[in-house]
Amino acid sequence: MKKDLWVYAAVLFLAGFVTACEISDKELGEDLLPPGDHVFLFHDTIFDIHTYPVQSSPVFTSESGDPDALFLLGNWKDTIVGSAVSSVVMQFNNNATFVSGPNMEIDSLMLFVYVEDYMGNMEEEITISVYEFTERIYRDSAYYSDYDMTDRYNPVPLAEKSFMPGDQDTLDFLITNQEFIDKFLALEDTLYTSKDSIFKDYFNGFYLTATSNSPEGVMARIQPSNDYTLLSLKYANDSTDIDSTAEKDFIWKQFSIEEYYAQKINIFEHDFTGTALAGIIGKDSAQTSYCYVQGMSGVNTRFSFSELETWMEKNPVSINSASLVFDVVPEQESGISYEDLPNRLMIATILEDESSQPIYDYWVLLNNSSSNSFGGYKTTVSSGMFSDTTYTYRFRMPLHFQSMIDGTKTDNNFILKLGDGRVNPQISKLWGNLPANKHRIRLEIVYLKL
Repeated sequence: MKKDLWVYAAVLFLAGFVTACEISDKELGEDLLPPGDHVFLFHDTIFDIHTYPVQSSPVFTSESGDPDALFLLGNWKDTIVGSAVSSVVMQFNNNATFVSGPNMEIDSLMLFVYVEDYMGNMEEEITISVYEFTERIYRDSAYYSDYDMTDRYNPVPLAEKSFMPGDQDTLDFLITNQEFIDKFLALEDTLYTSKDSIFKDYFNGFYLTATSNSPEGVMARIQPSNDYTLLSLKYANDSTDIDSTAEKDFIWKQFSIEEYYAQKINIFEHDFTGTALAGIIGKDSAQTSYCYVQGMSGVNTRFSFSELETWMEKNPVSINSASLVFDVVPEQESGISYEDLPNRLMIATILEDESSQPIYDYWVLLNNSSSNSFGGYKTTVSSGMFSDTTYTYRFRMPLHFQSMIDGTKTDNNFILKLGDGRVNPQISKLWGNLPANKHRIRLEIVYLKL
């Protein structure tokens, strides 16, 4: 008898499993509703999404108080989006223990820069140049990626170094520029070294550039606030009017570049000349099969829901889920390796002043310590065992979309950009909104009609 009961239970389980797999939109949850209640669950997909390429607005790139913050340094070339150049400005702090004295002699002056890693061509040399920065900047001020370097640095390099890229390395630059070294020799008033603000009026800092001869370029990601990034001075002087030793007693003094008092700025420059994007970027009438997203305040995609008002005629509705999906163009067509795709993208709403901020869902999930649930990560997709693996970026935005159809949020302008665009020069190529695209942009919605 017990055996018969187990068989009967197994049959019921399998029947239930098959039925569950075949539930239609209107059947889902019907058994939970009282008789006569005609509230049903619906699925829709919105394809009418207008997109066009734009250049990102300048991004905030100055010191944010993060000791692990990375800054891009180098050049990046691509047939899709043209060329990009990244340079860095950074101050260095005073050292109150450095005391100038009679018969001062400087043996050497070294700048050390810690490099976290490199991106791009690792088979060609990269050349980094160090210049004296000649503009006073302040730690309590905000600076952006379009900071203009015209007439703000001495064009004669303090030091240059060519080398093969390598991960996690500390670069050393021997500064031999006598004019700059003489500035230390000229320090006689201890006020310069005891007061940091006066010291920075005297030493404005450094300007770093990097170039590579490789076709695609290379980017170093440096860490200015790392303990290994500093300016080191080896010097000696007479501590009294009468020198009691026959030889000079040389000592080292370090001038740090930490996050609390030393300002840094990452500067990005782009040139779209010679690319297909050059003629359509910033034009809302542009027709293209693709969407592009690039870091370093480069090319991004602006979009809006074209037929939102038509869809809203179904109002009132209650949104159960809304997922915005961007499929990646296969690498054999895009020319971009899947491995080089950014790890995460971000969607933001564009405000009236053309600034942007992450959409409502991101902030809600962030405040609940689950911002990862918002999505935007590079995710593998495969339709079967023998199908090629593709990738997609999917965002959850039910709260923001509900607010739009309720009229709480009337803005219908968004931008797709990199989640870590400040420290990632890489680009992604996604399917656009053209009807001919097999995997066009879409908003997948599950909702209740009220």
